Amino acid sequence: MSLSRSLLRFAIPFFCVLLLSIALSANARDIAVENGEMRWQDTGEAVALFGVNYSAPFAYGYRAIERRGIDHKAAIDMDVAHIARLKLDAYRIHVWDKVISDKQGNLLNNHNLELFDYLMMRLQERGIKAIITPIAWWGSGYPEPDPEEPGFAVGFSKSDMNEKEHLIAAQERYLKQFLQHKNRYTNRVIGTDPDIIAFELFNEPKHPQPPEDAKAYVNRLINAVRAAGVTKPLFYNIAEQGNKPQFAEALCNSNIDGIAYQWYPTGLLKYSAMNTNMLPAVSRYTDPFAGIEACAPKARMVYEFDAADVAHTVMYPAMARSFKQAGFQWATQFAYDPAVIADTNSDYNTHFLNLLYTPGKAISLMIAGEEFRALPVDYQAADYPANNQFGHTRLSYQQNLAVFDDGKQFYYTNSTNTKPKQANTLEHIAGVGSSPLVSYTGSGAYFLDRLENGDWRLEVFPDVINLQDAYQSSSLQREVSRLYVQHRDIQINLPDLGSRFTAVRIGGTEAEHIAQAEKAKNGRITVQPGIYVLSEKSGVKPDSTIDNRYFLPTIPTVEPVLIHQAARQHTLGDPLIFRVKAQGISNKAQVSLQLKYQGYNNYLAIPMTTAGQGVFEASLPEDDAWQQPGKLEYVFTVNDSGKTITFPGKVSGSPQDWDHVTAGQYHTVLMPSLSPVVIFDPALDRAALITPQQAIAWPASSASADGESVRLEVFEPHHLLGGSLLRTELPKDLTIQGRDLTSYNALALRVRATTHKDILALGVIANEGLAYGASVTITDEWQTLVIPLDALKPVATVMPRAYPMFMPVTLPANNTAGALDLQQLSGLQFQLPASRSNHHKHRRGIELGEVALVALSE
Repeated sequence: MSLSRSLLRFAIPFFCVLLLSIALSANARDIAVENGEMRWQDTGEAVALFGVNYSAPFAYGYRAIERRGIDHKAAIDMDVAHIARLKLDAYRIHVWDKVISDKQGNLLNNHNLELFDYLMMRLQERGIKAIITPIAWWGSGYPEPDPEEPGFAVGFSKSDMNEKEHLIAAQERYLKQFLQHKNRYTNRVIGTDPDIIAFELFNEPKHPQPPEDAKAYVNRLINAVRAAGVTKPLFYNIAEQGNKPQFAEALCNSNIDGIAYQWYPTGLLKYSAMNTNMLPAVSRYTDPFAGIEACAPKARMVYEFDAADVAHTVMYPAMARSFKQAGFQWATQFAYDPAVIADTNSDYNTHFLNLLYTPGKAISLMIAGEEFRALPVDYQAADYPANNQFGHTRLSYQQNLAVFDDGKQFYYTNSTNTKPKQANTLEHIAGVGSSPLVSYTGSGAYFLDRLENGDWRLEVFPDVINLQDAYQSSSLQREVSRLYVQHRDIQINLPDLGSRFTAVRIGGTEAEHIAQAEKAKNGRITVQPGIYVLSEKSGVKPDSTIDNRYFLPTIPTVEPVLIHQAARQHTLGDPLIFRVKAQGISNKAQVSLQLKYQGYNNYLAIPMTTAGQGVFEASLPEDDAWQQPGKLEYVFTVNDSGKTITFPGKVSGSPQDWDHVTAGQYHTVLMPSLSPVVIFDPALDRAALITPQQAIAWPASSASADGESVRLEVFEPHHLLGGSLLRTELPKDLTIQGRDLTSYNALALRVRATTHKDILALGVIANEGLAYGASVTITDEWQTLVIPLDALKPVATVMPRAYPMFMPVTLPANNTAGALDLQQLSGLQFQLPASRSNHHKHRRGIELGEVALVALSE
């Protein structure tokens, strides 16, 4: 169903009823701040709201949707439905004042403001509360150059905004008009709208002036808002200035009701996905202002957060846990991608979140929301890594898995063998992949909800395949992920359904319902994206009250695609499994691995078996002919409905054909047993570099007779201080997990000091993302240092560059972490201890070459 047709089908019949229901909403509730906590005034209960930022009415998202010829309101309908499907109940955005104001600060009643009104209506229909930041200051261009904009902030810096009198006057005028604006769809005034529970005055301000002047500015904005008739709690950003207690104290001594924080623990804009365990970076939220007496009575919110550039599904629940431990009552991720442009991830390329395109991360956010609402404020968790199990949630980086089970809800972000505590009491199930309750061959998310009569509502979303790294630079022309509508088998094992339940697809006429009824065989049916009612009764007739609203963007005609990550090298003797992910092929398609050594002409065809979620696998043959060192070349063929296609290149035919024209091959190098395993190659692994928090050096390429290297050098005054130089992750084409590394007992690295003799503290990042290290002496001559692995002991783990900048530089050493586990190896770290040596009067640093695991004979 096209997006425009789905809008006509589902939205219009509810429109008039919707306006009336919102106007008379019984859900309208006010909050008050009491002793530092937000509480609902009608019940006295503590507020706990968790959700997203979403910017489709403004900025790049607005323009990109328009460029694709898609109706903005239809796009908003779909996204709000999916956000609600994830049980998120909070929305925040900084409104782009440069787009909806003029030079004097007058509000412009334009299309952007209309869409904001429309979005608020749709959010309120779903019971989602909002905190709005009226002033963003930011231009609306990113990631493009800013377009011509009419607003009062155009051409001025953030610090100008709180120092120049005419700009402060413009803000006062704008705030009054914005807050007194009446939503054309709900007939509610923004400043008194009961579903907008608070306002944050200014997004990420900069205050170079004395703290008392900053306090005066904040009070002036507060007075303007109160004069506009607003009685709701008001927040102001405390974290953007960094660790400045004088500013924090002055702010908390203002008339503000609450203070706002952000958290980007993995930094921003790496321009590639992170391939290392970042759970240590979210083990705890550090608030340097927690001890300021004036801040104690202020409510606390997190206006933006994300584990940027991280594709794994474990981060959001851990962040929610850390937020509650720090006393936050509101947290909103930045930012949910509009589904109609999410195939490009061009809105904010360092973030990627959408139910359709990142289903595992979306379920992860859903789990995070459940924990955020359930855990008490100031919840005390164990230290990391013991806190990977908390509340009703278990996290596993190695399995890319978060599981939530509270007896009524069972959610999982990836295939799991975990059994629910009480399958007979479950009311809601959601997941990606398979579990003891659901065996599913598709790759999209699905939801099962128990109905009052004992039937179950099943909602299935399309398959998705990632075509390339989603975190590259932004482009609406770059497709990073693709949806597929296909028939998939699903087997459901629920006590109250039995194995012969009836499945009816809803939506359409009653005759279509009957025609689409299917009887399960051993609990197995075939589904496609859509909504189904499952019943143990025969001849089921779905209740007309069942929610049948279902939204998808336009999905192109099915086109076969195979995605494979070749391994850089592999050691003979280890099991070698070739995995490929396929979409756009039928359930009866046959996928084969075609394999040969370089220099040979004939390929060996090896049938591949399905592993679910569109993944096919085949192993390297164990006979002696395939246990020789050398370079393997291989391709994959798909035989589907009598047609054969070969990948890479999607070439017609098979390499077994006499006239086959190749489009290239994948390759991997088979190394002799116990060959060095290179875990950092400076010539190939530039994308593997991660800038540490408060780094004192920046990497630069260097080439010499000794080969490629990375040069990291610091100049005075930092050369005396020491600190973090570099953190690396494993390259994406290097597979450690599953390899036999038991004979590898040392780390070898090529390194030299850039000046005189120095001390280098190096570490490997392994168990649960924690570091094991040792200090070595280096000189200005190149040398290969060989360090026994048993000499590496738990050391502080270097953290990536985080925002806010007051986040810890390192996580303390965990002396209970156990022996170093190379199966969990995920990166390296390099530091220079502080020095007072006369050799380091002007600079110090290192040049780093290859780093490898090696097997030394006893």
